[in-house]
Amino acid sequence: MTMLHRSPFTSAAPMAVIFASVATFGAINARAEPTFSDFFTEGKFILDARYRFEHVEQDGFANDANANTLRVRAGFQTGKVWDLQGLIELEGIGHLNDEFNDTVNGHGAYPTVADAEDFQINRVQLEYSGLPQTVITVGRQRINLDNQRFIGGVAFRQNEQTFDAVRITNTSIDNLTVGYIYLDRVNRVFGDRSVQGDFEGDTHLVNAAYDVAGWGKLTGYAYLIDLNEAPGQSTATFGARFAGKHDISEDVGAIYAVEYATQSDYAGNPGRYDLGYWLVEGGLTSHGIKLLGGIETLEGDGIRGFSTPLATLHKFQGYADVFLTTPANGIVDAYGTLGYETKVDNWEPITGVTAAVTYHDFSAERGGASFGTETDAELAVKFGDHWSAGITYADFNGDSGFGDRNKLWLSVDFTY
Repeated sequence: MTMLHRSPFTSAAPMAVIFASVATFGAINARAEPTFSDFFTEGKFILDARYRFEHVEQDGFANDANANTLRVRAGFQTGKVWDLQGLIELEGIGHLNDEFNDTVNGHGAYPTVADAEDFQINRVQLEYSGLPQTVITVGRQRINLDNQRFIGGVAFRQNEQTFDAVRITNTSIDNLTVGYIYLDRVNRVFGDRSVQGDFEGDTHLVNAAYDVAGWGKLTGYAYLIDLNEAPGQSTATFGARFAGKHDISEDVGAIYAVEYATQSDYAGNPGRYDLGYWLVEGGLTSHGIKLLGGIETLEGDGIRGFSTPLATLHKFQGYADVFLTTPANGIVDAYGTLGYETKVDNWEPITGVTAAVTYHDFSAERGGASFGTETDAELAVKFGDHWSAGITYADFNGDSGFGDRNKLWLSVDFTY
């Protein structure tokens, strides 16, 4: 199956198909209500902009990186008519300076800030919901499964990761959501000009989640990932996860998650191996305060580590992004977080505040060698319904050959 591509010609073709299909369907139902014009009159515009400054100090580089970047997304989502709904969204990323390595500009004397300049179709999709308790989405789309440890959109980066895919979701059984996704192209964060910009292949994702009332969600999954450009990361992963929250009293809640997965080689992977993943975490919440601790383990066999190439990696193992690839001896991340989140009614123009501090201790799963420690701190403030601003700092102190690095982010977001 040939999915969408990012060249100007092929990126435009899917949208033409979408509106041709809509027009044909509208002609057949010209006398019915609603009307074809409702696709537009009941639609909504999409606007999402972010300015960000990112500073990186990293061992082994003569210069510090200072990146000023601006990302703007603009698009339109149609109204839902005859169980059809379309969406198109353009994305542009610009640089306000060039004192960093964006992975394509050749500035190798600077640390990496993977926000390359680009202009592209970020999403273009058609959704059909005319079958009982079933939604089918076709096209370039945003996909985030569970906590995004295996499949995610990497929303942190200026160019998010999207997927050219067919997605089917069914909710025929009470409290159970079953999803199947076929994808043949992953549009990665590095952009069109990068040799790392895309993954192609025949990937199948199955995810089934059951809501356990008052306790949480039990999820089982099978991810068969086939990557032509990175065959060493073509993997078959099978796992289960239970995560949720349960009220202990009127003011105190318990939060928890447990997960286990096993992974082996798949498709064109030249290796032969079996590796494991597991997670245990728990904590308490009260009046907006969260105290959480956990241990996440990705196995390694001395040659390769457990692989999660389609994940939102920035969410895991520290914001400094030292372990985007699992070390050959695996990794154990023992972490603790103290956080606070609240909505504000009487601090105009501030309408919400989120803050957190997280400490990580990293070590090898195989052999136990220390990899280092990291402290992350973040503060985000929301202004009204559309504006927000944030500051985040990550300080990694490395061991066993992992160099020290620290990063600082300042950002302003507008969403409409």
